[in-house]
Amino acid sequence: MTAVRPTVGRPAPFELPERTTVVLDNGLEVTLVGTGSIPKVDVRLMLGAGGLYEEPGRTWLSELVAQFLKEGTAHRSANELAEAVAGCGGQLHVDAGDDTATVRAQVLSEFGPEFIGLLGEVVREPLLPDSELPRLTADLRRSLDLARAQPNVVTMERFRAALYGDHPYGRVLPTVDSIDALSMDHVRSFVEQHVGAARARLYVAGRFDAAAVMAAVHEAFDRWPPGPAPLPAPPEPRSERAIHLIDRPGAEQSTVYLGLPVLDPSQPDYVPLVVTDALLGGAFMSRITTNIREEKGYTYSPRSSISVRYRDAYWVQVADVTTDVTGASLHEIFAEIDRLRAEPPSAEELDGVQNYVAGSFLLRNSTPAGVLDQLDFVDFHELGEGYASGFIDRVYALTPEDVQRMAVTHLRPDEMTIAIAGAAEEIAGQIEPYGRVVE
Repeated sequence: MTAVRPTVGRPAPFELPERTTVVLDNGLEVTLVGTGSIPKVDVRLMLGAGGLYEEPGRTWLSELVAQFLKEGTAHRSANELAEAVAGCGGQLHVDAGDDTATVRAQVLSEFGPEFIGLLGEVVREPLLPDSELPRLTADLRRSLDLARAQPNVVTMERFRAALYGDHPYGRVLPTVDSIDALSMDHVRSFVEQHVGAARARLYVAGRFDAAAVMAAVHEAFDRWPPGPAPLPAPPEPRSERAIHLIDRPGAEQSTVYLGLPVLDPSQPDYVPLVVTDALLGGAFMSRITTNIREEKGYTYSPRSSISVRYRDAYWVQVADVTTDVTGASLHEIFAEIDRLRAEPPSAEELDGVQNYVAGSFLLRNSTPAGVLDQLDFVDFHELGEGYASGFIDRVYALTPEDVQRMAVTHLRPDEMTIAIAGAAEEIAGQIEPYGRVVE
């Protein structure tokens, strides 16, 4: 008797857990979300202090500031701060991204209020010890050496420079000289200008005593100066069909970035484009992955994605392909884009992709950390309460013709920027048909 494969059911509608949001007098927005069953609480402070605010010649200053925020407060040294957070059952993490910096930890529920007090110290009264500048800039130089040694990073740097020019989004890596030029005056000025309550959001998710947490929030943050208001500076990216080539003599692989600016999450077509991306290159069973990985063996882990910032996004296909099939890989990638633009997918293929996108969305939002990711995404992009609850319905409302329309409207091959790091002498002839080469 032949076994019948069970039909995959449609996921249940998604609703974010109920949240309470309070705005303090200084402008700090505080959101509490009771969720989960484990006695832990995720606390996350989002600061408008990312790379967007770096001046020319000061790339990675936001990362240096992020590291300095772990170096103690006016009341405790770096070791004492680390021990205090560890005593709450967690570890302090500070990271700087394109738009925001994040100060966060997951701690035991009973210590949530205590950690919130520590978090207030970190941002209100950072120690910023001069003595640590040589060590932290040396760490940045080591990170830069590692980044420069990774083909993926240098190719992404060239790709983003082509799209964004001298906008901060286009300045991915610093130089050694620019790191060495960073000073404590730069660090303190950045903190003063960009670390303030008016451009911050505090999230608390998990199991906690709401009254105790809010009392701790007021104690920790009521005295925090508002600082400057947020200063969004959306770029005006450009894209043209050209190949930006980084020569890596003798390289056995070519690292390829191929894409163009697309609409950002605030636009109605964003969710349909997410589904289109998953079908084309953003999932393991996607068309480009099946073609150049499963069928032809050109690469091991190709992937496409939509990379987003405030009122900005780009679609990109990335692949590390064997040197002698660099041109063939470009041919197959463009062929799959053209095929989707020329004809809609089958209903069966789209159904599988819809199940994947909807299921992945539910899995990502199944933990307190995932809920905070979603809340931050919705709030940062100003999407409104209905975005998360309506996501799955919008995914399943799409027709094959909708997906084709997304490809025609937003994935325009003749405007796609290509960046390649590879052995120029070996791949020059292969890539010549695909665009003007810019070295």
